[in-house]
Amino acid sequence: MFRLRLTFVWIPALAFFWVLATAFAHEPPADKKAEKPPTIAPPTEQEVARKRMRFMKTALARYTVHVSKQKEAATVLDPCLRWSNPISGVPDGILAVYALNGGRPAAIAQFFQNGPSSWVNEFTIIPESDVTIQRSDALFWKPSEYVCKFTELPRSPAPAVTPALRLTQMRDIAADFSAIDYFGYKETKEDLRLLRQPVYRYSEKVNILDGAVFVFALGTNPECCVLLEACRNNNGSSYRYAVAPMSIYQLEVCHKGRLVWEIGRREPAGANSRSYYAGGYTPEPGESLPK
Repeated sequence: MFRLRLTFVWIPALAFFWVLATAFAHEPPADKKAEKPPTIAPPTEQEVARKRMRFMKTALARYTVHVSKQKEAATVLDPCLRWSNPISGVPDGILAVYALNGGRPAAIAQFFQNGPSSWVNEFTIIPESDVTIQRSDALFWKPSEYVCKFTELPRSPAPAVTPALRLTQMRDIAADFSAIDYFGYKETKEDLRLLRQPVYRYSEKVNILDGAVFVFALGTNPECCVLLEACRNNNGSSYRYAVAPMSIYQLEVCHKGRLVWEIGRREPAGANSRSYYAGGYTPEPGESLPK
């Protein structure tokens, strides 16, 4: 009698587990039920900035600057300044020097983004004559006017013996200059800010003991450059200077409050530019523009 009652207890229990197992047999596995397509994280700001920098450096490397007195072409060096301008809507841009063997710049270039798929390249020429710019071995631009002229700096100190002391001298001399930019199409008068650290130092064996490029900027946007050189001559050595525009807008430069250089507004004319190239960048076949 005891064994019969035990059998009746187990039959309902076995039936319950059989129904439960059958139900779960038709359910998909938990991991497959929750499976979703992988999500791709958007690029970080740093990744986007690195991509833009690679693009700008590659674009400027397509150009070479040819000076009649030099056998070799000047090529672009690593960017010496990265900048932006919220006023004009420029999120990213660079300043770079074209030079040969660490000497005086043959040209100074700006390359920047001014729209989602719009980029601009600009070139200012430093030599006083006979310069051409090529892009991918084809003629790109030849200026018809040269506005960067070196002038002796009156009552300047004799260049110091060491590069470090000359840097101090040149920084003090640069501080005696001031620059005004009539910025934008409304020609808003802006006092430009001197960046105290030169963006490029150079020398040449024959007569340039030391040289430096100083930037006058609107915020961090370069609008004008002043080049200072400690040069050797028959009477020893002395300092001289030159002004190079980095803008199509009207510029005025003073030394100790006296106007020493100015240039009027110019329109961006691309290949028809006379003294300062400003134009949109046309990508190479197959070249993609970063955002």
